[in-house]
Amino acid sequence: MKTLLKIAWRSLWRNRRRTILTGTSVFIAIVLALFMRSMQLGSYAQMISAGVNQTGYLQVHDTGYQDNQTIDRAFFETPQLMQKIESTEGVTKALPRAETFSLASFGEKTKGVMITGGDLEREDSQLNLSGKIVRGSMISDDRQAVLIGDKMAEYLGIDTGDSLVLIGQGYHGITAYGIYKVSGIFHFPSNEINGSVVFMSLQQAQTFIYPYEPGILTTVAVFVDNEKDVPVIRRNLKKKLGAAFEVISWKTILSDMLQAIKIDNMSGQLMLLILYVIAAFGILSTVLMMTMEKRKQYAVMISIGMKRSRLVWVSVMEIIIITFIGILAGVAVITPVIHYLHSNPIPITGEMAKMYLQFNIDPVLPFSNSPVLFVRQIAIIAGLSMLSVLYPVIYLFRFNVLNAFRH
Repeated sequence: MKTLLKIAWRSLWRNRRRTILTGTSVFIAIVLALFMRSMQLGSYAQMISAGVNQTGYLQVHDTGYQDNQTIDRAFFETPQLMQKIESTEGVTKALPRAETFSLASFGEKTKGVMITGGDLEREDSQLNLSGKIVRGSMISDDRQAVLIGDKMAEYLGIDTGDSLVLIGQGYHGITAYGIYKVSGIFHFPSNEINGSVVFMSLQQAQTFIYPYEPGILTTVAVFVDNEKDVPVIRRNLKKKLGAAFEVISWKTILSDMLQAIKIDNMSGQLMLLILYVIAAFGILSTVLMMTMEKRKQYAVMISIGMKRSRLVWVSVMEIIIITFIGILAGVAVITPVIHYLHSNPIPITGEMAKMYLQFNIDPVLPFSNSPVLFVRQIAIIAGLSMLSVLYPVIYLFRFNVLNAFRH
């Protein structure tokens, strides 16, 4: 085997141009495949992370709330409920929230808004609310105050220190109303959040929705250690909480986003398929040329007693060596590029940036540096290269020595 490897190595460098051409085909294929796929998977991970960071990996509702999100399907928090959720293995955080729609008014202007009430200290650790405040300050749980977005403040002509009037429907048909001081004005990447969401403390939101009994909630957002454990944690929570509650996965909550990702992923895979086909034909053409150029060499070696099977192994080793060199060079070149772009995402501007902002996603193009990404692309390119071995194998077993000498 060592002798065959030596023969394969020397045979490759008898025609340097041909060997370099074949290796370059593999090099370009692995570089483009890794770059394209890293960009795609990085974007998908960013979108999912931005969504899950707000909604949680799981949400606990009153049964039926997901299909009919009305305030009348709210439920009341109990220490036993939160203890069951937070004690479930794999759960890192459970954030109770009270959410409802309302009209916000200041002066002569009115706007429909989503009121989100939560434990502000814990919500801040999750959403970094304090870091997104551009004017004013955070509010404490005992203050009758709110945080609003800069787009809403601009539309209503309101500023910090002014009073915002909220009126809407409360629990079981009561009128919900209140006057709240604007403590701070925030700016999220999403213009939709900046223009339509009002944050207040959980206690104030519960009093606004139903002042007659404490503890009303619409959602408990559940965060976990590992995304892969979500199905198991969901099953365990459903067993603990019983039929009175539904436990919804982030994949259901963010189904529209996942559908968009699926469609985009299909188009990306189609582009990769085209790249694979081009790379495969490039490698095959050079292997075909290499095989035809070596007809006389094959004839001489078979004539002096070398077995055809050994010649097949020499051809296989030649392709393996070229593939290994091409992949190694490609990975060595593209890996630092991908790691740099993973740490320093490419900023996006123009209309594409506006689209990103609508989904509350930072307008940047991140890259994935997942080891699985490298393994898959290397395996595919190596597999395509090894398929080209079939031609010299078939050719050698059907090889006619006399015809080779005549030509």
